[in-house]
Amino acid sequence: MFGVIICPKCHRARGARVPSKTAICVHCGHSIDVTRARVYFRTESEEELKGAVQRMTERLASNIEDYPAERKRRLKVAQPKKAPKVKVSEEELRVLARRLTQDQGDFDLMDLRDALQLSSEEDAQKVLETMRSHGMIFEHRLDRFKAL
Repeated sequence: MFGVIICPKCHRARGARVPSKTAICVHCGHSIDVTRARVYFRTESEEELKGAVQRMTERLASNIEDYPAERKRRLKVAQPKKAPKVKVSEEELRVLARRLTQDQGDFDLMDLRDALQLSSEEDAQKVLETMRSHGMIFEHRLDRFKAL
């Protein structure tokens, strides 16, 4: 089994064997603890893994400004996230995640936005991050989520 992970030091995507304990980042040489790393995509195929790493690299390039890795970390700490405008309890979010997974098999950001009747993608993204950080959902494919 292979997976796409991101190096915590240089913030670049790479492929790794998921059962492995560690992997060396080909970009910066950092030893990555694969058991603790978030796996963004899983596959049995090395060819499919190459495409997934490429897609994640493109996604990172379009979402992150070209700052050095140390600058990125400082910016994240200096800019705390605001709570979403919508007030939904943790239990309601868990139920929603299970329902979306049960009804559709998996869901994306737009499905979540529609289910909560949010006006912006930004609010939906904040709710999605809350659900991730509380262990309610996981990303089983690129931008597709399932309830835990």
